[in-house]
Amino acid sequence: MVTALLGFILLGLGAANIVPVFISEGGRLKNVSASVSIPAITTIGYAGQLAGPAMLGFIAHHYSLPIALGFSGFLLILVAVFYKMKPKH
Repeated sequence: MVTALLGFILLGLGAANIVPVFISEGGRLKNVSASVSIPAITTIGYAGQLAGPAMLGFIAHHYSLPIALGFSGFLLILVAVFYKMKPKH
C-alpha cells in the first residue's frame, strides 16, 4: 500500500511539471494565436482525463493490466520523442 502511494506521488510530481511546459509552448506557436492554442491544449488535456481511464480499463479487460499500463508508458515515451523532434526556431 505504501509503495502504491509513493508511486502515485511520484507520478503526480512528474505529470504536474509537464502541464506548464505544454501551456507555455502553446502560447509560443507561430501563426496561431494564444487565445486559440491554449484552450485547444486544455481541451485535449480534459479529454484525456475523461477518455484515458476508460481506454486503460478496456485494454486491461481484453488483454491484461500490465499491457494497459505498458501502453500508457509507451504513449508517454511518444510525447517525449515528439517534443524532442519539434523544429528549433
